[in-house]
Amino acid sequence: MILKTIGDLGLAVREARHQRKLTQKQLAEKLGTTQEWISQFETGRLENPSLGTVLKAFATLGIDLNIAGLPGPVRDDDLDTGDLALGEPSFLRKRQR
Repeated sequence: MILKTIGDLGLAVREARHQRKLTQKQLAEKLGTTQEWISQFETGRLENPSLGTVLKAFATLGIDLNIAGLPGPVRDDDLDTGDLALGEPSFLRKRQR
C-alpha cells in the first residue's frame, strides 16, 4: 500500500487494528492516547496528528514503514517540525537496542 496522505495513514492503522482484533479503546490505551484520537485519525478527521504517536501506532500494530526516496524538488521553505525537533521518540530508542 502506498501512503500519500494522513488519511491513508489512518486507514492503514484501522486495517491493522482490525486484523489484530483490537478495539479503538484498546489501541488508545497501548498508545497512551484516547479512543477519540484513534477514531479521528482512522477516519482522516485529525488534521495534524503527532508523528510520534503515528509511529508508535505503526510499531504497536507491526506495520512496516519503508521510505523510498526519489529525486525531486527540495523544499527550502521553513517547515514546522513540531515535537520532532525535540529528538527521537523514546519508543524508537528502545527498539533499536
